[in-house]
Amino acid sequence: MNYNAAFFRVTGATLAALFVTCNAWALEPSQLFTEMKKGVCAPNAELLHEQAVNGVVEAELEFGRAINENLCGVVETFSPGMPDMWFRRAAEKGNAAAQAELGHQLAGNWTVEGEDEGVYWYLKAAEQGNAKAQFGLAQIYHRGGKSIKNLHDMDKALRYYNESAAGGYVMAYMLLGYIYEEGKEVDKDEVLAANWFRKAAEAGDSAGQRNFADMLVEGRGVSRNDAEAFSWYRKSAAQGNEYAQYDMAQMLEQGRGTARNEREAATFYLKAAEAQVGKAQLALGKMYARGRGGLAKSKAKAEFWMLKAVDRGAPGAEEELQKL
Repeated sequence: MNYNAAFFRVTGATLAALFVTCNAWALEPSQLFTEMKKGVCAPNAELLHEQAVNGVVEAELEFGRAINENLCGVVETFSPGMPDMWFRRAAEKGNAAAQAELGHQLAGNWTVEGEDEGVYWYLKAAEQGNAKAQFGLAQIYHRGGKSIKNLHDMDKALRYYNESAAGGYVMAYMLLGYIYEEGKEVDKDEVLAANWFRKAAEAGDSAGQRNFADMLVEGRGVSRNDAEAFSWYRKSAAQGNEYAQYDMAQMLEQGRGTARNEREAATFYLKAAEAQVGKAQLALGKMYARGRGGLAKSKAKAEFWMLKAVDRGAPGAEEELQKL
């Protein structure tokens, strides 16, 4: 036996294992958490837990998040129960992100006491400029609190929504868009609504992309532009937004804002129909009834999709079904 070769094989394997472990030790808690989200559990989960136990503030925050999402089975392996304990440990050390997470946990437990303490931690984080906490406060002031303190205050809600939006929190863009679009709690302002939906769209939010496209199609708050609307519908549809898939299919079928393409329209009608969009089910049924979009004419398939559209309450579905 060549003992030198065997020694180098063993040593090489050991060094490789040590190298991997050392690399993992060198990772920041946020990096360990990111690797865990990718499904790379060993040794990241154990190392993140060890750092949290040793009082590393960022590790306490990220381990709380790992429990919240039950990544890598950490609840069963390391820490049964809720993530509040870990968020609280980091929050009490002044970590704004942990304060926001703790506020979210507490405010969402549907008790007066939980909401009151949640507001306390949200305020702590908001004072440090945490956009998630600002959004959480805005939501509570917008809908009104559960407690006898009656936290409903639209002025405060708007203030915190705007502060959160200034911090780049996409959901704040969306809520401001909805508020100004509906005009229930404030004066209706479709220009402002379109501006907020545009910001959400540009940030990559699929609902924002679809909402902004809707406004472009209808010319609300912005100049009508079917081509730009189609572009935003396509981006939203690519992210799996079934309503954008239907809207995009309609434009393809009609040749509005883009070249007419019934085959591609049928493809996207099918995607939306399978996601239970009633209007898409009806449109797909009509295509089968007439043999369009590259689909072979089929009364059975037309009836199948039209019946689904009827169940979903799609306008005109019963009438089209009767025509078959």
